[in-house]
Order: sequence, then C-alpha cells, then structure tokens
Amino acid sequence: MSTLPAHHCRLLDWLTPAERNPPSLALDAPLAQAVRHFEEEADLRLLPVVDGVNRPTGAIFEKDVRRLLLNPFGHALLRNPAYGRRVDALIRPCPVADLDGPERSILDVYAAENGQEGMILTRKGRLFAVISNRRLIRLAADEQLHDAERQMARARRIEAASERIEAEIAALADQLRGLAAGLRGGATATADRAAINSAAANALAAALAQRRDNLAVIARETDALAATLDAIGRDTVTARASTAEAVQLVDDSRARIVELDAFAQTIGTVTSVIGGIAGQVNLLALNAAIEAARAGPAGAGFTVVAHEVKLLAGQAGRAAENVGAQVAAIRAAVDRVTANHERVEAAIAAIAALTRNVECAVREQHIATHTIAQNVAESVESTDAVQGDITRVGESASAAAHNATSIAQLSADLLDGAEQLSAGIHRFLSELHAA
Repeated sequence: MSTLPAHHCRLLDWLTPAERNPPSLALDAPLAQAVRHFEEEADLRLLPVVDGVNRPTGAIFEKDVRRLLLNPFGHALLRNPAYGRRVDALIRPCPVADLDGPERSILDVYAAENGQEGMILTRKGRLFAVISNRRLIRLAADEQLHDAERQMARARRIEAASERIEAEIAALADQLRGLAAGLRGGATATADRAAINSAAANALAAALAQRRDNLAVIARETDALAATLDAIGRDTVTARASTAEAVQLVDDSRARIVELDAFAQTIGTVTSVIGGIAGQVNLLALNAAIEAARAGPAGAGFTVVAHEVKLLAGQAGRAAENVGAQVAAIRAAVDRVTANHERVEAAIAAIAALTRNVECAVREQHIATHTIAQNVAESVESTDAVQGDITRVGESASAAAHNATSIAQLSADLLDGAEQLSAGIHRFLSELHAA
C-alpha cells in the first residue's frame, strides 16, 4: 500500500462513509437509472459514470437532469429509445483528483478545472469517493482553519524561537564582549612580551656577535700557536738529529782519548826505559871514573869522558823525569777529559730523552691545538647560525608584536561588531513582536 501525503490522510479521515461509497453508472446504463438515483437521493449533485474497470469517464450533474425533467418534452425524451437508452447525452467532464497522484491539494485541482457541483476522487485511477460542492466549501473552510492553526502554531514557534534566539544572542553577545576583552588583553600582553622578547633577542644577538668575535680571535691565536708548535716540532727534530751527531762526535772523541791514553802509557814506558838507561849510564860513568882514578894520569882522559857521560846521564835522567811528569800530567788531563766526556754523554743522553719527550708533547699538543682550532671554527660557524636564528627570532617577535597590535585592533572591531549585532537583533525582535 502506497504512503499518502499528510493532507490526503487527513482527507480520508474527513470523508463520510456515504462519500467514500458513492453511487455510479456504467457507460451503457439507461438514462432512467440516472434519473432514479437523483430522485432517490435529494442531496445528490453529481453521479459518476465509470467504464468496465471502474475508471470514471465523466459525470451526470443533478442540474442537467432537473433541466431535462422540467422540459415539457423531457418524459417523452426519456421514453425515446434513441435518446433515453444511454446516458452518453448527459455525460460531462468533472474535476478528478487521484489520491496516489502528485501531492496537490484537491481544492487546487477543483479550482484549476473550474468545478461547480463537486468532484470525483480516485485511487490508482479507479473511483473512490465523490465530494459535493457544499462539502468542498466546508473542506476549504476546514483547510483555512487548519492553515490558520498552522500559522498560529508557526507564529508561536517563531515567537518561542525568537525569545530563545534573543536569549542566545544576548548570551553570545556577552561572550563576544568577554572574548573581545580577553583577546584585546591577551593581544596587549602578547605585544608587550613580544617587545620584551625582541629586545632580549637583540641583546642576545649582540652578545653572540661579541662571542663570535672573541672566538674568531681565539681561532687566529690557536692557528698561530699551532704554527709555532709546528716550528717547535721541526726544531725538535733538528735538535734530535744534532744530539745524535753530538753523541757520535763524543763517541769518536772518547776513542781518540783512549788512543791518547794508550800513547801516553807508551811514552811513560819509553821514559822509564830512558830513565833506566840513564841510570845504567851514570853507573857506568861512575865505574869509569873509578877505573880512571886507578889508572892515574893515564886515565885522565877517561875521567873527563866519564864526567861528561855522567853529566849526559844526569841530563837524560832529568829529561826522563820531566817527560814522565808531563806524561803524568797528560794522563791526569786525559782522565779528567774522560770524566768530563762521561758527564757530557750523560747530559747529551738526558737532552736526547728530554728532546724525545718534548717532541712527543709537542706532537700531542699539536694534535690538541688543531682539534681546538677545529672546534673553535665549528663554534664560530654555529655561533653565526645561532646569531642568524636569534635575528630571525627577533624579527618574528617584532612581527608578533605587530600582529598582536593588529589582533588588539581586531578585538576592538569585534567588540563593536558584537554591540552592533546585539542592537540589530534587538531591533529585529522588537519589529517582529510589533508585527
């Protein structure tokens, strides 16, 4: 079963049982049967004519039948087989509305088809009900009453909605006022904080610039220190080479001193031999003098020779003693030189060890210095980046301060708009209530 529109449902409840079960005529029914229906039902104003499947093809109106009966020849016409056998002569168009058709008011259909005596209602194209003109007038009155009630209900709903909207708009206006005031206060505070942040960012940027300059100076000094350490490292390598050469020279000198000591020992041995020979010669001269004395005058020449030989032996002995003393002095000097050489060797060894330690320390310090220089360079770069970020933060803070000022102005405009909206709504509701 199809779903009917709301006004059609109300129409079904409004129809009487007689209207929902109207009399009808078939197309081939005699005209006398139509007359009999109108005579039997005094309130009948139209009689639907249907085909074989109960679809209305038109209607016979009560005024046409009455006009026929009031005609002096009416009864004769009814008895005439050519005229009274069928109802075709009196069928006229009649307004028809289908309850399952488009959602249109039957009163609109009735008015559109210029109805006068009534109209036919169908469902799915078949006869369903007949409504007289008088009942249609009452239906129109009921529809108007229903529309009036609907309009009154709508007015009451509008009034209630207006009151509710008025309350809601008043609350909304209060909220907008509070929001605008809070927004303006927040914008002012934001502008102040943004100004403070901008000043702090500028100060921090200046401090970072000073730090960057200081780091740049440290980087330059560190590079100079690294260059100095490089030079020290090179000098240390040279000193180590010189120390190795000095050690080699000391070793060669020690070998020469050893040779000199051996030569001095050889000289001492020769001096001892010379001293022994001088002693033997002196002893022989003494023996020769004794023998010359025994010889008397014949040995006087030997005495002179023995005396000379004794003198030469004495000179040779003294010379040997002097040479021995000199050799002893040389050996003492060689001993002292040897001792000094040992101390020199110890000092050179200490210097070589110290040089190696210095070289290691310089190498480590060189690595550390280069690392420091690299770190300082990276710090300079990062400081530059941070300074750029701080500058951008300062610019953002300035922009935020400007935006906050704009927001404060917008909040003031919003507050004015809220006041104007509230006043406009009050005027609208006043005019609506007055209407």
